[in-house]
Amino acid sequence: MYGKKIIAVVAMVSVVTLSAAMFAAFEAHVVNVTAHIENALAVSPQEIKFGTVFPQEYLKKDFKIELSKSFQDAYNSDDQRVQFVDYKIVSKPKCWNNDPKNPLYAPVDFATHECPTIDNVKYVVMKDLCSFLSKMPEPETSGFNKPDVGVPSYYTSANGYTSVSENDECEVLNPPDVDDIAWATGSLAACKGDLVDNWKIDLKVPPVRNYVGQDWPESCREWVVAEDGVNYGCDLWVEVTGIYNTNS
Repeated sequence: MYGKKIIAVVAMVSVVTLSAAMFAAFEAHVVNVTAHIENALAVSPQEIKFGTVFPQEYLKKDFKIELSKSFQDAYNSDDQRVQFVDYKIVSKPKCWNNDPKNPLYAPVDFATHECPTIDNVKYVVMKDLCSFLSKMPEPETSGFNKPDVGVPSYYTSANGYTSVSENDECEVLNPPDVDDIAWATGSLAACKGDLVDNWKIDLKVPPVRNYVGQDWPESCREWVVAEDGVNYGCDLWVEVTGIYNTNS
């Protein structure tokens, strides 16, 4: 008699427990999570054209890297949660559609470093210009004490680049692969008023192989381009490496 009652109570408890679990599945709570993502840096101009150039010419172009308006607004907010941005400038191959009459350009894939296929056209790597470009920061004016570090030109002039002299020198090595080229580094600091970095890239135009003049320095003999009358290219990627706040 008592055994049967115990079994009935256990069965009843099991039913009640199962029913509670089933009802709980119909209750939900939603935590709404959103984020508005903006770039920390702004770079201008986004295209630099040297145009048609000639061996032993020396040319310079400027570009600037600055904290974006969104980053500055975040710094000026009540919590000031962001202050510093570190970045690097990396040389990477430039891709194009291999059509001199209607050239179209595209960057390599950021993960594979391979050229894309766009509208059924397979883009290919342009002939290398990266080896011959410098990436040098202009002098700091903000007083921010973390220096920007550039990559100098392969070519060192003894007379200010106006002409070639026997005292000019090149790096004593063969032109490296693009992947081996060192990158430049820089930093910006909203809290110190360091909002803009100005950079210079220069190009000492090398001669064409098999057409090297006698005045081209001996140490520069391997620093030549392969072909005459073709397009050369390089992409400079400005990549953020750190965003931080010393108060956090």
